[in-house]
Amino acid sequence: MLAPAAGVVTFAGMVAGRPVLVIRHDGGIRTSYEPVVAAVHVGQPVAAGERVAVLARGHCAVRGCLHWGARRWSTYVDPLGLLGVHRRVVLLPLGGT
Repeated sequence: MLAPAAGVVTFAGMVAGRPVLVIRHDGGIRTSYEPVVAAVHVGQPVAAGERVAVLARGHCAVRGCLHWGARRWSTYVDPLGLLGVHRRVVLLPLGGT
């Protein structure tokens, strides 16, 4: 996984049994990624496009999947909007499908 923008790593560890990485970017934006195995450490500056983690195995059946989150200050935002992609977000019900 590559950093989407320059920032500083603020967390790399376990949350609810899953490995999580958080990067603080300019403008009060924090992005989070899970489940990942971090290749960086807390306090480390990262450049856009720098390798920061690899996807951890054992989640989302065979293929695996990345959960990507974003907050601007204390408000959650759609991370795709940070990339200029604007679409309606649909949350799945508990239990999937």
